[in-house]
Amino acid sequence: MVKKIGLIILMMFACVMPVNANSIRVELQDSVDELSKENVEFRVVQVAKLVDGFFVLNEEFKDLDVDFNTELLAEEVEEICAKLSEYEVTGERLVTDEEGKAVLEDVEEGLYFIDPVNINEYERMSPMLVSVPEWDGDTLNYDVVMYPKHRPFEKLIIKKIDRDSKEEILDSIEFTSFKDRDCTESLKTFKGNGTLSILMRDDAMYIKETKAPSGYEKSDEVLFVEVKEDEIFIDGKKVENNEFLFENKKMHVPTGIEYHGNIYVTLGLIALVVILHLINKKLRK
Repeated sequence: MVKKIGLIILMMFACVMPVNANSIRVELQDSVDELSKENVEFRVVQVAKLVDGFFVLNEEFKDLDVDFNTELLAEEVEEICAKLSEYEVTGERLVTDEEGKAVLEDVEEGLYFIDPVNINEYERMSPMLVSVPEWDGDTLNYDVVMYPKHRPFEKLIIKKIDRDSKEEILDSIEFTSFKDRDCTESLKTFKGNGTLSILMRDDAMYIKETKAPSGYEKSDEVLFVEVKEDEIFIDGKKVENNEFLFENKKMHVPTGIEYHGNIYVTLGLIALVVILHLINKKLRK
């Protein structure tokens, strides 16, 4: 309540004192996997205006049964953001630069919904609510900076092993992900040396080997991979520690001795036929 009164007083002073233009800045933090922070897009929608120190819902959100002038718990804010995501309001667009930064200038005072609509190559993020201005200690800040909470995708590790010896295969391999089981709509190709690391950006997909290690047969097996409650499953079975062992069978390549042996056998049979023919011819005479 004290802050609300202070907000009203400061708003009154703002009418006679010059105030810097309001802005909303978004700054993405580095991810664990050092993913690109560029070209991440946010939708910025004003939910309520600030009138005499109190938030008044905009016409589009009049049916939203929420009083933003009271303290809200984190769980309540999450529920509100989930509801706001369903509203088809265009709003403004923010797109980050290569440093993961973006700014929206000359913002009207009020409450704003920040919705990540395209994470591009970055991590998962949740929508947010931000007030302009916002309290920074005992003062009001008109240049609001947001650091969106982010969390990494689950990571599937595929290791190649020899079907017979069970030893790890350290050679170049390649897998491709697909939308469908028939593998007609590809998503992305992953390459590695014996081991692959796949970020599960899609909650469900099919993966298939598209290049086998040298000296091994390429498998036609198609795996259905899905993420459920932050855990990875392959063909309905939970993947322990997110690590999956993929077996490959060695190609059967005849050795040099076997090859030459076959030639000798063939030549011997030919010689035997010739000898028998000569003997038969001599006996007839």
